[in-house]
Amino acid sequence: MKEEQPSRRERQAQQTREEILGAARRLFAERGYTRTSVRDIAEAAGVSAQTVYDSVGPKQALVARLNDVIDVEAGIPAIAGGVARSNDPIAIVATPARITRSILEHSGDVIRALITGAAAEPDLAAVLAEGQRRHVQGAKTIVGLLEAKDALDPSIDRRAAVETLAAVSDIRLALVLHESYGWPLDRIERWIATTSQTLLLRRS
Repeated sequence: MKEEQPSRRERQAQQTREEILGAARRLFAERGYTRTSVRDIAEAAGVSAQTVYDSVGPKQALVARLNDVIDVEAGIPAIAGGVARSNDPIAIVATPARITRSILEHSGDVIRALITGAAAEPDLAAVLAEGQRRHVQGAKTIVGLLEAKDALDPSIDRRAAVETLAAVSDIRLALVLHESYGWPLDRIERWIATTSQTLLLRRS
């Protein structure tokens, strides 16, 4: 059965949503959530404020979509798709390192804005909480793949393995290493990957 292609109007609507979300992402990172209005976002996207409301919703809805924007910018679907096809435990356990590095590289500015503003803004705290939920779910997926290949260290139970992998590859830790200690991205990725391998993989 032939897959139905989106109409021209649907493609235009999707492009408008992407431009609005991109503008919101930039302004939230540059100005902060509180100092960014829907009108500011509309102006940056080259549309009316009503188009913003019609296409995505109010400011709360815009910020709620930030995790999706971050995922796309960091190329997480492609990275995750690659690990699902891998048979190499070392490559599998290093996947969170690749993802964390990519998020820091492509969306570090908006991550900093979220972390900085979350204490005062419940909407931002909710975005961080959803990002953390996705992060932990990703760690669960990696641990499951390692278990299926009998590559997980048998001395570590599943919950501890998930928590360890999630902690080592947490974007907030990567930010500390980058900003407080001056580690370059390559070193951060390599450290996360090798630490994860040491702590989680079965020793031959």
